[in-house]
Amino acid sequence: MATENVPNPDDYEWEFEKRGTVGVWFMKGWQGFADADLEAASDHYRERGRNSDIEATLAVFGDETNLPKETQEYMGEEWSVNGEYTGVDRVGFVSDGVTAMAVKAQVDIPDAEVESFGDLDAALDWARS
Repeated sequence: MATENVPNPDDYEWEFEKRGTVGVWFMKGWQGFADADLEAASDHYRERGRNSDIEATLAVFGDETNLPKETQEYMGEEWSVNGEYTGVDRVGFVSDGVTAMAVKAQVDIPDAEVESFGDLDAALDWARS
């Protein structure tokens, strides 16, 4: 994987890990990232998610995540384009509350299943199926 153009998660308020063929972005405690953090997460998702070792992606929002409507709309637009760009089969969103459902409602990715979950383990099982 070429990493020179992929933002390093260590420099931002979000985290990334790969679980098998599933790329997982943790947006823990996000109260609304600064524009640079949100853009970096989007860039990382797009560039890292398109590598052949990732077949599905999950964005996990923490308990304290509070996304204003404008951010949900931005994520819907941006992640719809990003999800299509990556070519993954499944795109999931995870949260304890309604955040995952709210983001999912904004996302439209042709040729990919999009789902929301309240539990990371259930999301991983779905993403791997």
